[in-house]
This record gives sequence, C-alpha cells and structure tokens, in this order.
Amino acid sequence: MIPEKRQFNLPATVTFIFSKDGEKTVAHALDFDLVSVADTEEEAKRKIRLAVETYVEYGLSKNWVDEILFLAPDEYWDKLENATIRIMEPIEVADRSMRTYFARPHHEANAGRAVVVPA
Repeated sequence: MIPEKRQFNLPATVTFIFSKDGEKTVAHALDFDLVSVADTEEEAKRKIRLAVETYVEYGLSKNWVDEILFLAPDEYWDKLENATIRIMEPIEVADRSMRTYFARPHHEANAGRAVVVPA
C-alpha cells in the first residue's frame, strides 16, 4: 500500500526496490518515483543514490518541500510485501541524513511479508 502524501522534511527515509529486467538491474526510488538502469546492481545503486541526492538538493534549493515527494504508484509499493529489505548507507543532503532501505522482491512459496535484514 502506498504511503500517504506528505511534506518533505529531513531527516527522511528513502525506499528503493531493485529488480532484474533481462540482463539489466533496475533501481527504483519509490518515494520520488525515480529509476536507474545499469548492468550491475552496484552501478544501479550508485546511479539511483546520485539521482535522489541531486533531486532532493534541487527541490530544497527551490523550497519545493510540498512537491519533492512524488510517490511511485501502488503496484510498486505492493512489491514490498514479498521482499527482503536491507538497510543501506544514508544519503547526506544539506548536512542532514536520509535513511535508506532497499528491497528485493522474491517469489518464494512461503513469502507473505517483508523481511528486514542487516546490510
């Protein structure tokens, strides 16, 4: 279920979903509906983190706190129900921190909820 729309404030939490599309890795920042695609998960992670940092810094510089959060559609948030969730290194923006989590959907028969594990 998609979270309720809210004003952006730091510190914040950012949720990413990583998935495979053929040979490529797709990284999706659900809180901003930003996507990156790369050959490896590490490269997709680096690119999406840079995209989020740049996007948030620009929004804050323009004082667009009501517009920065642009949530992905429900269908992407719903993937968190059957996912392994890991804590990532925070993203630093304007001397404040954004906690980051990434999820990797899995299709195990007994999967019915998200599992949080250390990075």
